[in-house]
Amino acid sequence: MGNGEQHKALRVLHLFSNCKWTGPAEPALNLCVALRTTGVEADFACAPDAGDSINMVVETARDRDIEPVLDLHLKKHHNPIRNWQDRATLKKILQRTPYDLIHCHLNNDHAIAAPVAKALGIPLIRMSYEGDGLEVNPRNRKLLESTDYLIQPAQVALDADAKNFNFPTDKMCVVPGAIDTERFDPQREVPDGRKWLKIPHDAFVVGIVARMQTHRRYEDLFDALHKLIQQNPNTHLIVVGRGTNQEKVGFQPVRNLGLEDNVHFTGYISGENYVGMLKALDAGIYLVPGSDGTCRAVREILAMGKPVVAADRGMLREIVDHEKTGYIFDGHAQGLFEALNKLMQDRVHLRDMSRAARDTAQERYSLDAQAKAVMAVYAQILSD
Repeated sequence: MGNGEQHKALRVLHLFSNCKWTGPAEPALNLCVALRTTGVEADFACAPDAGDSINMVVETARDRDIEPVLDLHLKKHHNPIRNWQDRATLKKILQRTPYDLIHCHLNNDHAIAAPVAKALGIPLIRMSYEGDGLEVNPRNRKLLESTDYLIQPAQVALDADAKNFNFPTDKMCVVPGAIDTERFDPQREVPDGRKWLKIPHDAFVVGIVARMQTHRRYEDLFDALHKLIQQNPNTHLIVVGRGTNQEKVGFQPVRNLGLEDNVHFTGYISGENYVGMLKALDAGIYLVPGSDGTCRAVREILAMGKPVVAADRGMLREIVDHEKTGYIFDGHAQGLFEALNKLMQDRVHLRDMSRAARDTAQERYSLDAQAKAVMAVYAQILSD
């Protein structure tokens, strides 16, 4: 390199085909923010139109000092006309701006970008948020044929996609989902969840963050809690979430078991109130991966310095280190009770796990760690 010549900043266009602040919206946006702090020129293109609703993706991007690219429709679902228009617009954008890579996050933005990237010779990366691997169908098979690299949230997902799609393992790697460890910091001053719910300060408090649906095994949770309360009446459960089946899977079973004084349903909460509710826990519980296949709530709880008791389902074993940052149990109510009872009876071990949970989150699940891992992927692709 001659004198005065400088390294050209890496330029990457991220595509996100949704206007709703749900699922992978925040992780995708957070990744762009983190990449920018490392010097990558990461641009974020998302859907400009949210109908009559506020476009939280656009507004949040601006709040985080990213002016999103709004030239594309980027509909969540396949739309032949809009997708055709988006491909033409995307081609113009890429011809105008020398992007080194295209980074896709969802199926439809992947479908829009694939033929354009191929025509212009720009490598295309897909980030998956499916903890068990992508759904096996012809559309995903076709999309993966046009993918230069696939970033996976877990080893179980990587193994599934390698088997189901014959996708080459040297074109995949695991980059764990990241969370904002500065926001989820147990040392921060946040609203007092125990005070809000009138839970005694000396109570043993466990909590779960999950939609109240029939497949989420709430019956096992209440069964284990009932046994736990028999050991210690000053045990409380916080349920963060709501759902169309909340009466059937939550309110009614709690009444039937006489647990009304020990179970607290918060409904949906966000912002600082959500962080404060996680801080109110002694330990977290996670039973079944839901619509967020990467189980982000587990990492948020760990970052707050709370061990997690998780069922041995999906990618949960890869997030929680058994007997270090929590317990992995067999998925049955008795196993859940035994794990929670260990934490309740041995507060010294609970404190040790709490420290390990926070340390692990900072080392493995921070935005900085994720950005460095993704940058390594970028470097590998561009060096091939």
